[in-house]
Amino acid sequence: MLRITTCANAEGTRLIVEGKLAGACVGELEKCWRETASTTSPVSILVDLSSVTFVDAAGKQLLAGMHEQGIRFTAAGLLGKSLIEEIGGAMQ
Repeated sequence: MLRITTCANAEGTRLIVEGKLAGACVGELEKCWRETASTTSPVSILVDLSSVTFVDAAGKQLLAGMHEQGIRFTAAGLLGKSLIEEIGGAMQ
């Protein structure tokens, strides 16, 4: 199960991802990201991976693609931080 919460303010948009980023849920994050990116600059989008509990290969591939498009990531837990390091993102 995956939950994505969108929080927008003057500084940008934060996508808070919670749960397992795997299987069909990967497509849900991609849909949410693309909808958000269509109305705001990718550099103003921050994806919070602090509450992610599992990521499959497709999820990692999506996160890497998001990073290539300028999306920033943040995380508090070990899994999230290691994901950010793996895809080459800078810690926020």
